[in-house]
Amino acid sequence: MQKAVSLLFDAFFLVLLAAAVATAWRWPFATKLFPLTIAIPVLVVAAAQFTKDAFFKGSADEDEEPRERIRDIEVDRSVPTRLVVQRAGTFYLCALGFLAAILLIGFKLSVPLFMLFYFRRFSRAGWIVTLILTGLLTGLVLGLFDAVLHVGWPDNLLDHVLGRWAA
Repeated sequence: MQKAVSLLFDAFFLVLLAAAVATAWRWPFATKLFPLTIAIPVLVVAAAQFTKDAFFKGSADEDEEPRERIRDIEVDRSVPTRLVVQRAGTFYLCALGFLAAILLIGFKLSVPLFMLFYFRRFSRAGWIVTLILTGLLTGLVLGLFDAVLHVGWPDNLLDHVLGRWAA
């Protein structure tokens, strides 16, 4: 049963990646370059994983002692469930907060503000380290993606509202 589930999982990703490659293949060169650069190597690795799962038997110690596992990762039960749920909740709230900030004030302002918040709150980094890392990341975002690559940033709600009031 475990082998069948593993093969279905591998087959699902093979089909998904093959569809992504087939779809991107018809796009103009500049558009398809990045998706194909990522999807083709991942498709090869997924095919290798499918082949391994389909034609090769697992190691001998897997058959002897069944352990509770998630794919290849052993489950660690030493951390209390309440703490796991609390950490997961904190992660998802931070991610949703970051997305909300992007929607409200824009990506270019949200990145440095989120980094300041994260380094001070969760990493407990000092102000010097926080400001250096935030400055480097902001420089990367603005320098590379804005100035060099000319990424089109989506409008945010604050600019949209203020633009309407100014007009």
